Amino acid sequence: MELLEYQAKQLFEQVGIPTLPSQIIADPRELKQLQIPYPIVLKSQVRAGGRGKAGGIKRVQNTIDAIAAARNIFNLAIAGQYPDVLLAEAHYERKQEIFLAVVLDYELQRPVLLGSAHGGMEIDQLLANLHQVVIKDFFSPFQARHLLNKMGIRGALVPALSDIIKKMYDLLLAKDLELVEINPLGINQAGELMALDGKVTVHDTALRKHPEIALFYEHQNQLSFTPEAAPLSWQHDVQGGAVGVVCYGVGAAAVIWDMLHDLKGHPACCWLLGPRAQGRVFSPYDLDEQIEIILEQLAALPQIKVVLLNLVAEAEINQRILATLTARLPQLAIAPDADPDPELPELPQHIIVRCLPSLDPAIAPGCHWEEDLEAAVKQAIALSKPGT
Repeated sequence: MELLEYQAKQLFEQVGIPTLPSQIIADPRELKQLQIPYPIVLKSQVRAGGRGKAGGIKRVQNTIDAIAAARNIFNLAIAGQYPDVLLAEAHYERKQEIFLAVVLDYELQRPVLLGSAHGGMEIDQLLANLHQVVIKDFFSPFQARHLLNKMGIRGALVPALSDIIKKMYDLLLAKDLELVEINPLGINQAGELMALDGKVTVHDTALRKHPEIALFYEHQNQLSFTPEAAPLSWQHDVQGGAVGVVCYGVGAAAVIWDMLHDLKGHPACCWLLGPRAQGRVFSPYDLDEQIEIILEQLAALPQIKVVLLNLVAEAEINQRILATLTARLPQLAIAPDADPDPELPELPQHIIVRCLPSLDPAIAPGCHWEEDLEAAVKQAIALSKPGT
């Protein structure tokens, strides 16, 4: 299991690896109570590389910009994954970035120290300058210095970097990990070191032996779908609201919920789809069960005139969701001017599918299709008004 960045940094703090002041954000509105001074960096918490180049990392100067950036990041899929939380972190001025890692090499059956004097997002340059030292018997400070020497690092930085490498190695052994990586490790003008990003991969045995790591796993599951498919805590007026939302990911749900309020809409309820297998595919059994529960709850809320489906993940996921819906509710595939089948369950008057170009709208001509989220929300509000 790969930990999220904020979870990896919590382990770093336990062994004394320096990290920046930070705060976990589950909803953009929480940034109004941010305890970290600006400027800050907002980071998407997904198990995927390339977050910076994909737009999942933003530096912001004030609360207004932070809330806007957070909404965008929550609604941004990276490698098919949406974040349930963001990491808000103090900005760090660095003059150099390096790469350090300790990995358990199963082929060699030994831990291996890895390092590059060129860290950060330029992976090709990082790999071209990557060096390694195999730990044959036991770790010693000499091996850390040997790696640093290969990397071309000399002088006053060597003792401090050697100490961080030792702490990474100790963490790998103590917590039954497969990988401990810092990329980048920032070095500022004063020669101070800071773990600016972290990656930790946990061996399955660690979940049984280390309760604090098992809690990471349990917490991540709690952010996904629960068997009861309970509506989100940010309900508006279940009795008076006319818009229902179906999506997956707490972050995406929060963005849509906020937009409905900001645009003077009347949301009633929101349901989450999940759990996700690493954020990429659903099991058919779970998806069918979740959709059925949602439909049962929709039947008990006749005041909902519009349902907004937020389908913006990989084509396979979108296809699964819509295929399950069309199988349960054949009206979705009926043209708007066709006569409804009286034997089928009653549907809300309008269904809006917000979907990026990965599905053909012809598969469900009875729906309204939109690519832009704001346009989909505005259409949901317009169609929910009396007389439409």
